Amino acid sequence: MEFIDRPVGANQEEIHKLETIFQITLPESMLNWWSVSDGPIVYFGFKELQFFSLSEIYGEDIYGVKHDMPGAMPICLDGNGNICVARIAGGVICGFYVVDSSDLGWEQAKIISCEFLKFVNDSFSPEERLNA
Repeated sequence: MEFIDRPVGANQEEIHKLETIFQITLPESMLNWWSVSDGPIVYFGFKELQFFSLSEIYGEDIYGVKHDMPGAMPICLDGNGNICVARIAGGVICGFYVVDSSDLGWEQAKIISCEFLKFVNDSFSPEERLNA
């Protein structure tokens, strides 16, 4: 994994604000991720993940995700017109999904993983998962 862009990490106040707005407790792996870099772009050779900063996630309705996908929290773009979201249920993240940003909805979304680090390190690109 190569960082193309690696902004400074988020502080605990910003992370807590995200948890409060989405009424969740973030898993340790996500806390660590955002505390190291808030909104990085990472490249794996076969895929790129353009993570949103915390202020982007809680500050705006990215692509209408809040409206079209209740219970979703935007995570990143894949550089191919797709958005990756975390599905929230019962105050926890229960999966990481990919969906075409021009055709949002849970019916169109495909699961990538139930765990954040498995999502990040998936051996397939979000585009490949979506079109499988």
